[in-house]
Amino acid sequence: MGLLCAEKRDESAVTLPRLYYPGPLSVGSCCVLVEDDLHYVRSVMRMRADDRLTLFDGTGRDHSAVIVTISAEQALVEILDTNAAADRPARITLIQALPKAQKMDFIVQKATELGVDEIRPFSSERSVPILGPEKALHKINRWRKIAREAAKQCRRCDVPAITEIQDFTDMLKASEPDAAKLIFWEEESRLGLKKALQRFSGARDFSFLVGPEGGLTPEEVEQARTSGFVSVGLGKQILKLETAAIAILAILQYEAGLFDAFSEK
Repeated sequence: MGLLCAEKRDESAVTLPRLYYPGPLSVGSCCVLVEDDLHYVRSVMRMRADDRLTLFDGTGRDHSAVIVTISAEQALVEILDTNAAADRPARITLIQALPKAQKMDFIVQKATELGVDEIRPFSSERSVPILGPEKALHKINRWRKIAREAAKQCRRCDVPAITEIQDFTDMLKASEPDAAKLIFWEEESRLGLKKALQRFSGARDFSFLVGPEGGLTPEEVEQARTSGFVSVGLGKQILKLETAAIAILAILQYEAGLFDAFSEK
C-alpha cells in the first residue's frame, strides 16, 4: 500500500494526463479506453496517437503508457513501463460515523489526499442518516468514486478501501486487534492526543474512530474501550466532525513520518 511512487521516470511525467484503470496491466500489454476515459483523453485533453499518459490501478502501481490508436469509439493504449509504489511508514484506518448531508463526500476526498488506507463508515446511536440498503449502496459507490478521483488528482498510486456501512457493534468486531485503536470523544479529559501517541510510539497500524454530529454516547465509548479502543480528547475546543477527522489524520501521518517519505533519487 503506497502513496509515493518510485521516481524512476522523466520529470516531465508528472504533467502527463492520469487515469484510473483497475484491470490487470503489464509491460507490453494493451488496454482499451471507452466512455468517460475516452472522452477525457480525446475531447478534454485533445490527445492523439503517440501521446503519453499514466494509468494507475488503485493497488499501488503507476503505468506509463502510449496511445496506439484513437477514434470516436475507443482508444487503444500500450503499457510501456510500470512503477511500484514506495512503502509507507504506517497504515491508517478512519472509522467514521455517518454524518449529515454531503459531509462524508468531503471527508472521503480529503482523507484520500492525506493518504488514509481505509475508511469504514458506520451508524451510531446519534447518527442522523438512516439509510436503506439501496440508498446505502448508492452512497458507498459514490464515496468510492470520489476516492478514485481524489487519488487521481493527488497522484496516489493506490485508492483507499471503503467498506460497507456497518452498525456500531459489527464495526467494533471488525476492527484490527493489533492496531493502535483511538476513539475521539469530546467528554474525554484524562488523555490527550499527544500523550496517546507517546503511548503508541513505534506503532505502524492505526485505527481512529470519529463520532457523529451529536457525539458518541457514554455507552458506546465504554463498549469501544472494552473492544480495545483508547478514549482520547482533543482539548477544550469542540471541532466539527469533518474538521476532527482531517486534523487527526494529518497529525497521525506527521507522527508516522509520511510527510518525510520521499523516494531516493
